[in-house]
Amino acid sequence: MEMMTLHLLILEDNPDDAELAVKELERKGFNVKCTRVDTEEAFRKALSKKPDLILADYSLPSFDCPAALEVYRQLHLEIPLIVVSGTIGEEVAVECMKSGATDYVLKDNLSRLSPVVKRALDEIKIYRKSRQAEEALRVSEEKYRSLTDDVLDNSAVAIFILDFDFRVVWVNCALEDYFGLKRDEIIGKDKRQLIRERIKDIFEDPDGFVNKVFSTYDDNTYIERFECHVIANGEREERWLEHRSQPIQSGLYTGGRIEHYYDISNQKQVEKKMKEMQAQLIQSQKMEAVGTLAGGIAHDFNNIMTTIIGNAELALMDVIKDESLRNGIEEIKKAGKRAASLTHQLLAFSRKQIVQPEIMDINELLTDIEKMLGRLIGEDVELLTIQASELWQVEIDPGQIEQMIMNLAVNARDAMPQGGKLTIETANADLDKNYFCKHGIKEEKPGHYAMLAVSDTGSGMSPEIQEHIFEPFFTTKEVGKGTGLGLATVYGIVKQNNGFIRVYSEPGQGSTFKVYLPKLKGDAEPEEKEQSPVDDPGGSETVLIVEDDYGLRKFAQEVLQSYGYRTLNAENGEDALRVCKEHECPIHLLLTDVVMPRMGGREAAERLQPLYPRMKVLYMSGYTDNAIVHHGVLKPGLNFFEKPFTPEGLARKVREALDDEN
Repeated sequence: MEMMTLHLLILEDNPDDAELAVKELERKGFNVKCTRVDTEEAFRKALSKKPDLILADYSLPSFDCPAALEVYRQLHLEIPLIVVSGTIGEEVAVECMKSGATDYVLKDNLSRLSPVVKRALDEIKIYRKSRQAEEALRVSEEKYRSLTDDVLDNSAVAIFILDFDFRVVWVNCALEDYFGLKRDEIIGKDKRQLIRERIKDIFEDPDGFVNKVFSTYDDNTYIERFECHVIANGEREERWLEHRSQPIQSGLYTGGRIEHYYDISNQKQVEKKMKEMQAQLIQSQKMEAVGTLAGGIAHDFNNIMTTIIGNAELALMDVIKDESLRNGIEEIKKAGKRAASLTHQLLAFSRKQIVQPEIMDINELLTDIEKMLGRLIGEDVELLTIQASELWQVEIDPGQIEQMIMNLAVNARDAMPQGGKLTIETANADLDKNYFCKHGIKEEKPGHYAMLAVSDTGSGMSPEIQEHIFEPFFTTKEVGKGTGLGLATVYGIVKQNNGFIRVYSEPGQGSTFKVYLPKLKGDAEPEEKEQSPVDDPGGSETVLIVEDDYGLRKFAQEVLQSYGYRTLNAENGEDALRVCKEHECPIHLLLTDVVMPRMGGREAAERLQPLYPRMKVLYMSGYTDNAIVHHGVLKPGLNFFEKPFTPEGLARKVREALDDEN
């Protein structure tokens, strides 16, 4: 093991004692290079050679240990000094250590010398490393402070540095721009006065204001947030400002504060948009949940309603003389129609109705239903229609749009219990991006629209109510006065016909609902449907009825047989294939439900068509299904009959399908 070289300075007047100390250290593994002195002059001279360790006898004739410690303190030495004496007591040793000595050793116990020296050398090594680290940190802090000053000065955030009295001692360039003042005009000023003057500038605009909306104190940082409204370039502008204040813990401005002013307007806009998107997502999920429920029950519910209404119709045909029995059956029929109407509305708002679009002019539809609207709203409400000339054509389901207009009219009538004025207006609307941005509409596209507006002079609505009016089952009416599905149905119909709807209302100022439907692309003309009315819906052809609901299947069989048709029955597509194999005569019409277990109507028709090439197909269903529709729109060339239906309606639809040359 390599020996440690020790440059030793011994303050000792007895050479023998000095030699004993050196030998003890050499015995313990030190390579000692020794300088012995006994005067102050020699001591000071030897110190210039920077020894590793000093051994000092306490009592010397001319220059003793206390005198050496005084020189030691004057020179701020960082060299271990160990007192070695034969007469020193504990009290004196403690005083020496208080004066700067590292340790002490008695001459009659030199065996302690080596461990004391080792410990002293280790401690001074650690101490020197610590001093080096402190110096490196100090240099680093100076560099960091210089760099920080550059960074802060070039920051886009407005920054103050203040003293104890809130007077400005430093500002960056961004703060100069913020206040519109030069640095020398700000430094030395009271920061609070500067802020008051800044706010006053905004207040001078009568339409502007500043409102503190948030403040907190956390982890020595004070944070406050301001909402500012100003008029910029002729338009009202919302701005948000955040102020942060922190104490300065070290450095040139210790004890003062550093304050930041952030323009967080963009951040607030993002937060606002995120909240809006979250609200829209929740609303969409609610609508989707109810829509899924509506679609799930609609199929079976419409089957039940068809059976109830249809059998009530059949019973009425047989009841002639018994008036009380006839009235009871009439009530069953009415209740069934009301229930069917409710399901119809559920499907409309959930966008699961089957759309059968036609190219048409909304003005023509308005003209056709104007008299009916007059009877619907009553005599105490004045009806005014304003139709635009050369209104753009649209491709819509006329039945759905008629229902939408009637729902809006009923809603307007209910808002005018004392009477008023209902205005229905049409117009062409060319909407650009600015329109959608201004009204916060994100999901729609700029373009050409035919607009239908329904306005009333009724009670109007608050913004809080307007947020919920298109939600299913939301109503402001008394219990039992409404289902809350009227406007939800309107919303679903508009969406399913690729349009959008806006509402404008204020309490006491009435309401206006504006429906925008996309202009028809191209120059297509409305289709002329030349269908002569069916005089006699009866016939003798064979009809295969495929329906999984036993009651509805039995009802359809009885109706068609009463009109002279021959019928075959099957409860699903697979059963229909079996029935056809057992039947040798031609089948003229397949009357099939769309959604059935095991095999649906579309697949059954495709499997049977090769066996009966001249067979016509008539689909019936109560809600949309991808088998015969695309995005809710009926596929071209298909015959479709919507549930629920009446006996006469079924017979006429079957006759039309059989007579259809296409």
